[in-house]
Amino acid sequence: MSLRLLCSRLLLLILALSLSSCGYIPRPVAGVPPGTPWDALPLRKWLAEDRAEPIALSFCTPPECSPGLAVSVVRMTGKDADVTEALLKDPERLARGLRSPAGREKPVKTRIAVERLTGSPFPGFAIDLAPADGGKPPAYGAAFGKREGETLSVVLVIGETQDAVRETAKQVAARELGS
Repeated sequence: MSLRLLCSRLLLLILALSLSSCGYIPRPVAGVPPGTPWDALPLRKWLAEDRAEPIALSFCTPPECSPGLAVSVVRMTGKDADVTEALLKDPERLARGLRSPAGREKPVKTRIAVERLTGSPFPGFAIDLAPADGGKPPAYGAAFGKREGETLSVVLVIGETQDAVRETAKQVAARELGS
């Protein structure tokens, strides 16, 4: 086999492998700072399911980054999109479900507070979760969604401080969901 033929076949093999591995390259969430200390996960090949399609997940963890944050973008269709859109518009439904989950005999011992977020073109809410006894620090979350036909795109942010979570959710929603 000639060197030229070997090189061309090797080049084709490298190109094929590069194209097939594109699904393993993580897509960072738009609206969070690029690069270190933020990182992203290649979700499409890991978590693709029939119900919700993960689009991007970026995170920043202490001590390199404070406060710690996880930011994701998820796309849904069908009943999942309908239920999620209803929760984005009426987060108290989510709080009621978390306080009294079906089939649970013992009461939930978690303080749950929800609030509709305003000042955005997208429906959204914030949620605060903390142990009722105050033994651990609370966790904060925020979500915004945008409906386009059958598809609902949702931005979710979870973190250690309420202000950082809410501000990050607004920034990411503006970049990921557009206007």
